[in-house]
Amino acid sequence: MDAPLNRKPTVSVVMPVHNCARFLREAIDSVLAQSFTDFELVLVDDGSTDGSAAIMDGCSDHRIRLVKHDRNRGLVAALNTGLDNAQGTFIARMDGDDVMVPHRLATQVRFLEEHPAVALVAAFVDLINEDGAVTGVWDTDREAVMEAAIRALMPKTACIAHPTVMIRRSALGALSYDPRQTEGEDWDLWLRMLSRGLRIAKIPEALLLYRQHPSSFTGTNKSRQVLELRLLAMRRRFLLGEWGALRLNRLHLDVLLAQVRSLARHVRSNLLPPLIRSTYRTLTYSPIRMLREQRALKRTLAGWKGHHLFLFPYMGVGGAELVHTGIAASVSDMHPLIVITGFSKDRAFEDRFTKSGTVLEIPRLLNHPWTSRATHRAIAQKLNHRSDAVLSGALTAAFFDLLPLLKREVRTYFVQHAFLYQPAANLQHKQWLRFYDRVDGYVLTSEMARKEFDKFLFHQGIPASRSTKLIAAPSAAPVFGEVREHERTGILFVGRDSAEKRLDLFLRITNELEVRAPGKFRFTVAGAAHRAGYPHVVFLGIVRDPDAMSAVYSEHDLFVLTSTREGHCLVVTEAMAHGLVVVSTPVGDVPGRVDRSNGFLTSTIDEPPVLKESVDAIIAVESDHLLMHRLKEAAIARIRKDYDPEEFRRVYRALLTRSAS
Repeated sequence: MDAPLNRKPTVSVVMPVHNCARFLREAIDSVLAQSFTDFELVLVDDGSTDGSAAIMDGCSDHRIRLVKHDRNRGLVAALNTGLDNAQGTFIARMDGDDVMVPHRLATQVRFLEEHPAVALVAAFVDLINEDGAVTGVWDTDREAVMEAAIRALMPKTACIAHPTVMIRRSALGALSYDPRQTEGEDWDLWLRMLSRGLRIAKIPEALLLYRQHPSSFTGTNKSRQVLELRLLAMRRRFLLGEWGALRLNRLHLDVLLAQVRSLARHVRSNLLPPLIRSTYRTLTYSPIRMLREQRALKRTLAGWKGHHLFLFPYMGVGGAELVHTGIAASVSDMHPLIVITGFSKDRAFEDRFTKSGTVLEIPRLLNHPWTSRATHRAIAQKLNHRSDAVLSGALTAAFFDLLPLLKREVRTYFVQHAFLYQPAANLQHKQWLRFYDRVDGYVLTSEMARKEFDKFLFHQGIPASRSTKLIAAPSAAPVFGEVREHERTGILFVGRDSAEKRLDLFLRITNELEVRAPGKFRFTVAGAAHRAGYPHVVFLGIVRDPDAMSAVYSEHDLFVLTSTREGHCLVVTEAMAHGLVVVSTPVGDVPGRVDRSNGFLTSTIDEPPVLKESVDAIIAVESDHLLMHRLKEAAIARIRKDYDPEEFRRVYRALLTRSAS
């Protein structure tokens, strides 16, 4: 390494480093490549053990100064060491896994020179993943841009990205990072600066690529504690420190008000719901039934000799449950154990499950606050003692509750059904993502779900190089019918009476058809209760028996889907398998199965066009029986091609019997 600068630079870039060898070279190079060159880079090696030290030792640029801790002392200590060794007029922060844009230092130096009253200037960040691909932005960062907005939001939450800041050394004075703030050291420092009347500004331009990955400080520490508790702890330490020094000003009152609001939100969102659930379960779960479940658990685990354990929520009729019965059946000869984790509204598929393996129904034990942990431990212990054990689950949190208790040798697969990526939602999946590395495979049952889940992973900082564990698998093969002719054309709607299914829109379609072709059609609704005012429509309610539902399909000719959103939409597959012509909105995976060769898709999901286009399509099909017959045959042929029962069994059996790698 060349001799360091022999004069004070304009900027000191402080970069604490602890075990970030994978990205460190890129981070250092992005600093050395700055268009503004009058800087020093203060590298603080905080006891790295992964090769980071060798990378820093190998840097030969004379602007680099390397300071080493004899052991890992933590981020706050490394930051303060960097501040103590910084000689520049301005201090810029940088992390060992981020990337500066080439003009960052020049832009911020120019800003501070043009605004001498500003003590600290930050900038926007673009979020990147391990591969360096931009995955999004930090919403809170973009929310507060002007000084007044930063000042108003800062008591509530940190709203500037730490690695983007450049601080005027003279304004910082004796202030440094508080060792007590092990996770909120930056936020605490900004609050203390504001408390002393210092100005904080932000440049509305992305000057840093902020890397998010599971091994980063952000990716590991912030998932350990709920947000409200972190906020409460950081603000409490700030206030105690300020009040201990006999300081009191308007900022402190704003922080105190934010503290009260966070406490109320914590009670409302994090304490009351589990307390209410636990109290309800304690009061309502029958001790006798819990004792029966306990005996069944002990007896079943003692006698189980297989290797595959499935966690499924219900045994009632449903598309997901049909998939689950098929998955279990693929290894039925290997004596799987099927644990039912929830309370089934009906038991229509119980026989299918029991034919495939041993069924253990223990929703009370798994959910009761007094027995949940012991039950999970008992199941995990059994898996840990089985050679080549495999755990598979779907639609149940019990799968992720078990993961931390399992040995790494136990292979794990999670079946993901319909999925839609929503940046502000998917909260449960975001929580489960901390177990991503422990799950051996995510099985996606539709192409849309695979694409949406891949998008979700990308925007959570998991790059394509680590999303290879997404496994495409066919959905369950439906019961097949045959092409039938009926004296009056039957039109069927299957679905619950919910906002996204839009039963009202279907009923308006029936009214319009009655006006245009009186008496030509039969209309049936399955899955929803009777609606008054529609004498021409037969309401069947919920049809729980699969054979009865198959008969309902067979008695009709056209299937109408009016939904605003769907995933795979199994009812479309079932309708086509029975030879029904589908008239549908272009939602979910439906466009992958329905086209002009076997049905009709509306041009949009907006109600007026859906009403008109659906009515026109139905009238056209009814008036041309050769067309109807051709479309029906094509519908069955398409489903037979895409949903081969043997292919379904082959894919899942190959996956579940794969030797552990």
